[in-house]
Amino acid sequence: MCFSATASFGASAALTGIGIFAARKVTEPQQRAFAAIPIIFAVQQFVEGFVWLSLTQASWAEWFRLSTFIFLFFAEVLWPMWVPFAMLLLEKEQRTRRVLRIAFVLGFIFGMHTLYYLLLNTYDVRIADHHVLYKLNFPLTFVVFTWIAYGMGTVMPAFLSSVPKMWIFGLPMALSFLVTLVFYPSYVISVWCFFAALMSVFVVVQLAISRKEKGAEASG
Repeated sequence: MCFSATASFGASAALTGIGIFAARKVTEPQQRAFAAIPIIFAVQQFVEGFVWLSLTQASWAEWFRLSTFIFLFFAEVLWPMWVPFAMLLLEKEQRTRRVLRIAFVLGFIFGMHTLYYLLLNTYDVRIADHHVLYKLNFPLTFVVFTWIAYGMGTVMPAFLSSVPKMWIFGLPMALSFLVTLVFYPSYVISVWCFFAALMSVFVVVQLAISRKEKGAEASG
């Protein structure tokens, strides 16, 4: 998270609770990947807690490289693939499934491309203005399209989905992404991951709505 190790570990604990609650709302196997979003964010925030510790306490310095790589893997590689994958599993309309399948393939290509650069390039990570600043030394031609591709992969699938009221999940994610780009342009990786983690509470809301609608259909 963008404030302290304590805040990151606290957010991780809260998200773990939300994730357990989300898992209990699952009514069919196709919902499991979507319901796992809060738990994945919990792990990611937990790892960033160690990034904070490695940057602020000499006794934790040896954990810097590993914790930073794992956090960036979650933030930059996993999410562009996981979100369209989760949406694809939920989708029943064939036309929308084809579009989401394309989104997943693009997210996979983007994620693997990013992983390639993470493995081969150095990156500068430090604390600045009470935030963790991740400066990735990626080629400029890749950076130019990064945030557009990233936003399309992690936010757009929720609006493509034909699942009723999925916008309840997608809209807060999109707004938080835009707010981060406007107000925290130098700290997007850390700050938006924090906002997105908080927004994952809407996973529970969406699952609860789906469960209620299925109950109404069964009783009808």
